[in-house]
Amino acid sequence: AGIEMDDSNMAPTLVGTSAMMQIVFAAGVEEWRTNNGNITMDTMFSDPAREPGNLGFATDRLAYKSEEEVNKLKLQEIKNGRLAMLAIGGMIHHNFVTGEALL
Repeated sequence: AGIEMDDSNMAPTLVGTSAMMQIVFAAGVEEWRTNNGNITMDTMFSDPAREPGNLGFATDRLAYKSEEEVNKLKLQEIKNGRLAMLAIGGMIHHNFVTGEALL
């Protein structure tokens, strides 16, 4: 409240380094938790059974679904993530090209 920045690409600087490091730390802890402590480049891909993106959440919701339904949901999630990446990329580049703040 009351914090405003005209250049939306510079908005992360308002919260400072410690807030950004909290995000990186939380992501690292989650990666460590879901990959049995393997977080170095040498060990993080050592488990061939590891499925990218499978964090073990809501597995009970998929238990009663057929394999076809589960695969459809996985594909929808991938497409949603790709669309979100394109959207944020478009927003960032809009700001770089025009210099206008995002609405």
